[in-house]
Amino acid sequence: MHRTKELLQKLDEKIKFHLSEFNKLKSINEKLKLKNNQLLESNLTIQNRLNEIEKNFKALKIANTISIDEKNINETKNEINTLIKEIDLCISQLS
Repeated sequence: MHRTKELLQKLDEKIKFHLSEFNKLKSINEKLKLKNNQLLESNLTIQNRLNEIEKNFKALKIANTISIDEKNINETKNEINTLIKEIDLCISQLS
C-alpha cells in the first residue's frame, strides 16, 4: 500500500511539472505569435515603402530620360515607346 501511495505521489509531481512546462510553452508560443504578427505588419509596411520608392525612381528615371540631350535621344525614344505601350495596354484593359 505504501508503494502505491509513493507511486501516486511521484505521478502527481510529474503531472504538476508537465503542466507547468506546458503553461510556460503556451506563454512563449503566444509571445512568438504576437512577435510574428508584428514582423508581418512591419514587412508589409516596408514592402509598401519599397513600392513607393520604386515608383518614384521610375518617375525620376523617366524625367531624367525626357530631358533630352544629344546622348539620350535613343533612350528617350525607347522610354516614350514603352510608355505608349503601357498606355495602350491600359486602354485595352478598360475596353
